Amino acid sequence: MDKNRKLELIQRSLGLRHKLKVHESMKSPDTHEELSLMLLSRWELEDELKAIEDLLNEARTTNVNKKKENLAKNGPIREADPKRRVTEALALDRSSNRN
Repeated sequence: MDKNRKLELIQRSLGLRHKLKVHESMKSPDTHEELSLMLLSRWELEDELKAIEDLLNEARTTNVNKKKENLAKNGPIREADPKRRVTEALALDRSSNRN
């Protein structure tokens, strides 16, 4: 799943969450017919939200598995050479002292 699709799904899920909060803040329906319509619309929102969450979880699981394979194959990612970091820090310190 590409990044744009993930962003679209996340944005849609945020919108659905907002709609569900609006449903929760609404006053209770007066009739059984209104209550049944409200429940049905809420369930539709919850079902769509669950479907989006499942898709995003699958994408994350796939991504984690790829990263695990890469780490197992290539070893852990090494940080920059510590001597280089010290040298860069000293150079920055010297240049800031000159000002």
